[in-house]
Amino acid sequence: MRHTDTLRELVATKIIDDDEQKFAIRDVRVGSLPALLVSGESEVGPVEWTSAIRSLTGVDLGFTTTTASAALFLRVDETSYALTFGHGWRYPRDSKIDREFGLDVAVRLLDPDEIKEITRWALSAKARVDRNMVPGGQGLWAFGLREHAELVRNLTGKVHGDVRLDLAYVRQRGRYRNFSLSLECGDGLHIPLGIEAESLSSDLRALTRAVDELPVNDRLEPLRWVRRVPPNDDLREVLDSAAADLLADPDIGRGEAGIAYPARYYDGPTVHRYRGHIGDTKIDTDELTLAHLQEGVRRLGPDRTVGALRSSNIEGFDEDGRSLGGEVSALHWMAAEVTDPDYRHVLLDGEWYEIGEKYVEHVDRVISEAFANTPPWTLPPWNAAPRDDAGKVVEGNYNRFVADKDSRFLCLDKKLLKTRVHPRGFEACDLLGPGNVLVHVKKVSSGTGSSVLSHLFAQGLVAVESLTDRTTWDEFVKIVGEQDETRARELGTRPAGLVYAIHRSDKPLDPSTLFTFARSALVSASVTLATYDIPLQVCVIP
Repeated sequence: MRHTDTLRELVATKIIDDDEQKFAIRDVRVGSLPALLVSGESEVGPVEWTSAIRSLTGVDLGFTTTTASAALFLRVDETSYALTFGHGWRYPRDSKIDREFGLDVAVRLLDPDEIKEITRWALSAKARVDRNMVPGGQGLWAFGLREHAELVRNLTGKVHGDVRLDLAYVRQRGRYRNFSLSLECGDGLHIPLGIEAESLSSDLRALTRAVDELPVNDRLEPLRWVRRVPPNDDLREVLDSAAADLLADPDIGRGEAGIAYPARYYDGPTVHRYRGHIGDTKIDTDELTLAHLQEGVRRLGPDRTVGALRSSNIEGFDEDGRSLGGEVSALHWMAAEVTDPDYRHVLLDGEWYEIGEKYVEHVDRVISEAFANTPPWTLPPWNAAPRDDAGKVVEGNYNRFVADKDSRFLCLDKKLLKTRVHPRGFEACDLLGPGNVLVHVKKVSSGTGSSVLSHLFAQGLVAVESLTDRTTWDEFVKIVGEQDETRARELGTRPAGLVYAIHRSDKPLDPSTLFTFARSALVSASVTLATYDIPLQVCVIP
């Protein structure tokens, strides 16, 4: 727990303010240590499975049950702990929980090759929560964890054999052959502790020393580079207010706000129409911009802006008017990066993430390498392509222009491949380039924000991952063969490479002009392609 002046400050407000006396709060002692014991019991209710018995047999067993819970708060030297029993994990005050504690233990004690279970939340490409389990234990990276781009929420595994943790349970069980201590590390820590006052205080001191003194395992250190800000953290109110200020009054010195593609739209076709509402403001446009968000919250104060966006909805449609991902909270269509001398935070898919300096350094290095790795050919200027009726050069016209001008390129724009995983279809590429590399093309500007870049990077990643499946690759070969049988015969058995071809209309494009979350998507693609041994290159379209 975080440090407080009194143990009572660690207890959930709903318990402290309980007028119905559902909970008992007692000042107690654990040996020589002062402590606070909070206990409670739920109301009597029916046993959950009795309804199934009644439905099957007509017999009402009438069984009832209650749930008894407790939490013991104590301070060992200068460190506060909460030990919870039953549903007692609900008793600590959310804002006082040190949610780094479990991970701080994990990166020092766990053996990277003996991770049994991992729960992860992807920061980029496609926000999701995955839980993987391998009962026999397996190397951490065998779970597909992208070290730079995924936020680990829970790790379960065995303590490294070189680590000596002086716990009562270890002293008791350590004499057994092949004994190794298993830990579950998340917001808290599941670990066997002594149940006598002296052994408990000794065990807690051992945990404190482990976090303070043991070195972090080099292979696990990247797991600390990104941290999700919990929903009830006091900092979220500050961050929400900062995002509202950036939306109302952009200031590059304090950060940036922009339009983002929500997670469920990342691997699908490009959105051609946006419809929905922000408060009382109707949204119906072919290009969603910050101005639409600003208009919807214009009459609200900073303290209500994020809440209004969260309760509003926007839906994306393809060029045939079909929904691509259903209604999504308007807040998920916005991304923000808040910078401060002491911290850096990113808003993505409605969640706040704290970004560490080592994460930023890692991403900077990979991005610089990607931009430095340019293809041996160039593309014509964007504005050399024919304009549409509105006087604009649109992506489709540019792709056809390139293919018409240079026979080395084959236009495959809007040629969708449908699979079981991607029933709406995905674009293998906009252009099939020289050497049969997949070329994904996009135009960006300060008006569009980097949402289109995040989508572009995700599309390329989806294409490569999908085309490594032989059945999907064969379908791609057929599509190419419909336009050029000679090229189809030359394709081989997998993508030869991936090129992101990008035109920025308002300023030069370089690594520094990308939002942190868009940079994460590009790094994610870079690392994944490296595992497939498929080259990644960036081509800047003049």
